[in-house]
Amino acid sequence: MITCNGNGSFDMLVIGVDKKMKALQRVPKEDVKALKVFVEERPDILDYTSLYVYHCASGSKVHTYLLVGLDNKPVQYATYEDFRVGRQILQAARKEKVRELALLIDTLEMDIPSLIDGLLYQNYEFIQYKTQASPNLVKNINLITASLQIKELNTLCYVYSSVYEGIYLARDLTNMPSNDLTPRKFADSVQELCKGENIHVESLNKWNLEKRHMGGIVAVGKGSMNPPQLVSVLYQGDPDSKDVLGLVGKGILYDSGGLSLKSHANLEFMKDDMAGAAVVLGVIRALMLLKYPVNVLAVMPLAENIPSGMSYRVDDVITMYNGKTVEVKNTDAEGRLVLADAVAYAQDKGATRIIDFATLTGACVTALGTVRSGMIGNDQEWMNRIFTMAERVHEKVWQFPADREYEKQLQSDIADLKNVGGPEAGAITAGLFIRQFIREGTPWIHFDIAGTAFLEKKDDLGYMGATGTGIKTVLEWLKGGQSS
Repeated sequence: MITCNGNGSFDMLVIGVDKKMKALQRVPKEDVKALKVFVEERPDILDYTSLYVYHCASGSKVHTYLLVGLDNKPVQYATYEDFRVGRQILQAARKEKVRELALLIDTLEMDIPSLIDGLLYQNYEFIQYKTQASPNLVKNINLITASLQIKELNTLCYVYSSVYEGIYLARDLTNMPSNDLTPRKFADSVQELCKGENIHVESLNKWNLEKRHMGGIVAVGKGSMNPPQLVSVLYQGDPDSKDVLGLVGKGILYDSGGLSLKSHANLEFMKDDMAGAAVVLGVIRALMLLKYPVNVLAVMPLAENIPSGMSYRVDDVITMYNGKTVEVKNTDAEGRLVLADAVAYAQDKGATRIIDFATLTGACVTALGTVRSGMIGNDQEWMNRIFTMAERVHEKVWQFPADREYEKQLQSDIADLKNVGGPEAGAITAGLFIRQFIREGTPWIHFDIAGTAFLEKKDDLGYMGATGTGIKTVLEWLKGGQSS
């Protein structure tokens, strides 16, 4: 929980320090002298972004301070640095087993939204499967101010808390092992989570998918004993508007590659191949709290790509939901098949523009690593705005080109398309495959989050696992009712 000027108790107090030491006017009087002497003896801790934990003993009391250096701060700097400092503050607090964290934000000289963002980003753990572990999260975060508008700050705290409700949900789902999160269990979770007057849920089982001729989803899910599902959630925040943002998320609950089996090394962490579905569900969860006046349709195709005697094969030709035929040249290129059916279905359900999220290609990881998500689309003005918003909320993306020449790689000798291009530009051709199922005049953006959705190793601030990337960008776009 994060609030402004909440209760006065704290296990750790965060203050900004510089040569002028104005912050000492705000700390308990009994600690001022000791803090002043300590800082004078250690001028290095005054440097910009330096953090130091100081335990101050005054009589029988011991107060813990986190000193944040402010000196030599660049005149021009990106708010991403404040986001990083927020993460560092929370990381230091958790290391000290802090439950009540207070920050004298008037002393920190930081962009407050970025600070809040960083604090909440780092205040997460996934320990559901550790039988002996105890939670190590900061329970309450209190932003203390004497000069800023308290009501506005508390509103800001509520907005970010709601956003992170969605992000934490997406992280939890993505971190779950595949034996505990099958397509059916995911669909049941959606039914349980998405209840409200302006929420409508539709769940299609394998029989329904076959009846609707969703050949991509049915083919991918054929090999598993856990049949495929498709779940859609319509959030109607503005029933009078015909504008509907369609969010489509790849939901491969486990990806073995199918008959085009992955190597042992590439099988690890394939539980995260449903991160796209988790992201779009996370957006809906946040919207239920934020109540933005927008209409959003989240479509989640759910399947397991598992080899068996029932699996779809290389050289199969499948008929997709919109009637197009696809020649399968690699069963490990399954994500684009389920997404193709799902984006076509979203348009039939009324989506007037589409954003899809998918852990789609290793080629994107090769190109951009784990730093930026790939982006491709058919509406440059919209992509420019989304890029700006992503940067604003500290989710890094980069645009791939979408030249028609790349589409030649998808031409099939016997069908309308084949599901893979050549060895070149794999992230681009995968995105352009999905474009074949977007109707003329429908704005569309594809995010390849293969490198950013799940950190397989700890980053430089100690975080690993699912990130929930993409949720903040979409919500920033939707904020204020801007769905078109």
